[in-house]
Formats: sequence, C-alpha cells, structure tokens
Amino acid sequence: MDVFKTTVGDNRAWPISQESYYMHTGGLRPFVAGGDGHFTYYAVCPACDNPIQLVGLNRMEQDAKPLRPYGRHVRKDVPGVALYDEDAYLSCPYSDPGYDRPSGLRRPSDPTSLALYELMRDRFDRIEYAWRLSSGIWLGGKPLRTALRGWRENKAWLNYGSTYCNLPQMLFLGHPEQSLYGQCVRNGGQVSELLRQADGVRLEPVSFTRGYMKVTTTRFVAATFTVGVPKAQVIDQHLTWTFLMGINVDGRQLGRVPVSTDPEWFSNIIDRPDWHDNQRLLDLARDVLGD
Repeated sequence: MDVFKTTVGDNRAWPISQESYYMHTGGLRPFVAGGDGHFTYYAVCPACDNPIQLVGLNRMEQDAKPLRPYGRHVRKDVPGVALYDEDAYLSCPYSDPGYDRPSGLRRPSDPTSLALYELMRDRFDRIEYAWRLSSGIWLGGKPLRTALRGWRENKAWLNYGSTYCNLPQMLFLGHPEQSLYGQCVRNGGQVSELLRQADGVRLEPVSFTRGYMKVTTTRFVAATFTVGVPKAQVIDQHLTWTFLMGINVDGRQLGRVPVSTDPEWFSNIIDRPDWHDNQRLLDLARDVLGD
C-alpha cells in the first residue's frame, strides 16, 4: 500500500514518505521500535485498521529494494498502534488476493464499524460531495434520505466491503433503481451524454449552477441509475475502488459508467480545511441515523 494512518477508526490517510511519516508520528514509540540502528516503522492500514510495517522508509534497511517505500500488514498485535484482526485482514483489499474472503460481517462493536457509522452521520455533507464528484449525479434531499434509510436498515457499515474511502458509493450499493427524474447530472459528463441519447429524456439548465443540468422528460419515461458490486484493484501499491453505475431508461441499460475512489482522494475531501458545513445535509443524516 502507498498510504498509511496513525489511529484506528480514523478516516485520514497520508502518502507513505519519510517526511509524511515523521510529521504524523514524530518518529516516536510505539510507531518506531528497535534500536542499535535497526528500526521497525509501524502504522495503521487505512482500509482495515490492522497494524502495518513501512518498508523502505529508511534507505539503510536491508529490504529497502523498491524505489518507493510501501506498507505491508503485520499479522500480530502491535501494542500502542493497533490490534490484529484476522477477518479484517482477509477482507482487506491490500491483503493477498489468494486468500478466501470471510462471508460474515464485522461485529457491531468493532472500531471500524463504529467509525464508519459516525463518518456517515457526522460528515454526510462531505460524503454527498464525494459522491457528486465521482458519479456526476447531484441528488436532492428525498433520494438521499431514502438511500440513508436503506443503508441503516441493511447495516451496511458492518459489511467488510465497506471502507473509509468507498462510503459514498456503498451508500447506493444493492438498492433498487434510483430515479433520476428531477435530479441533476454534470453537464458534459458521461451520465448526461448517455441520457441525451434517450428518447423522451430532456436536460434543462438550472439557475444555481452552470455545471449541472436537470433531468426532465417529454413523456412518461423512467430514467434511473443503479450501482453495482465494486472491484478493488491495487497497482504499484495504490488502491482504487471502481463501481460500475448503470444508467437506465424504461428498464433498458444505456450504458455503465465507472465510478472510482481511492483512500488519498477521499481523505483530501473529508479533511479539506476550507470546507463550509452544509447544515441541511448534516441534519438530514442525524435525523435518519440518530445522535
């Protein structure tokens, strides 16, 4: 993996580098262990909250073969950093793809479960923004409330497939078709280009932004979207989740749009320093998910 974090239950992830690691750990115990010139550098996996070791961080290490440092799981407890969870490791997209994935769910009391629920509830305005950027679909309050209710009823935060970076897309996974009528789609984006080809569907400008168009119809037409099962892919230590979103009209799929996310991209959105809270969306999430 090419990102790390320092706290279990935290959604923030940082690129692995000497500068970043020492900035966030101070180079202090329990993250740095050993002595006599032989040190081991620990952190937390951004996806599964298990302990990891950073390899190649110090160019004097014997196994510092790669050009860039990377993280690998440590299959044991690292006191003061993280406790090891076997099921979480086996389900982690960074783990060996040859392992069988567990079919069960996280425990409700699991730190990752609790953190994912709190992230959806307390940062929902940022999650909606991440969804809008990645999908090109700007949804109103009613469909967002429906999606949150489904997420709550399905206890989706217990699903091992839910991680800190794919919550915006997992919010819609497994739902029946979601109506696009009256919603907005990015002007010039893949979704709008597919809808322009459909007979009976019309895109109209809106007054609050030039970047999006409102989906309307000239006759009774059902324009919808669905979100399919994601695929996690790690290339050169970098994780990307890709969901295929189906765009449909009257039960016929016009095409599938890839919707992607990765830990660093999502972390940058969640932790934007210039963010202004959208209280309407935060109130909506708290109304559905509770305090």
